Amino acid sequence: MIDDSARGMISVWMGTTTQSPQAFERYLDGMEASGSGCPAHRDFGCDFLDEDFFIAHVTAGLRVVPVETLVLEVGTHTPQAERAILARCHALGVVEGNALYFYDHAVFHEAQPGRRYNELHFIGSFANPAKPARSGRRPQAQSPKPRRRRTSCATRAVSRSGVTG
Repeated sequence: MIDDSARGMISVWMGTTTQSPQAFERYLDGMEASGSGCPAHRDFGCDFLDEDFFIAHVTAGLRVVPVETLVLEVGTHTPQAERAILARCHALGVVEGNALYFYDHAVFHEAQPGRRYNELHFIGSFANPAKPARSGRRPQAQSPKPRRRRTSCATRAVSRSGVTG
């Protein structure tokens, strides 16, 4: 069951899909329309998925990559969230993949632990606090983490160099 009122949380699914990108994306057809028969609605126990916060991603050419590379596509706000996701992946034995979903501001309560969701493992729900608002102080010189452009739930691809295309 999805609770999409959980600010500061992110739910993540990762794994390897054997489907074409088009077939992988069909799982989400109608995700914003109540009563659409969307397969994800059935699996997640909801009747609406907000495309502003639910993101699907497959790698370019469905190339399987280490989860350390795949996690960079999850919309986390802190390195701690990425480390927590990676630790859980390894605990579950998920060490590589070519696809993921994440739902920001949502917690997923898994009714059947261990099941697959469109071939992906539910990794978990993790603290993902928003970046603090800047105060009037002068910012410190840092190398900011490059911001990834958020798209709607349309499947995004990563080139061989790891750059979103």
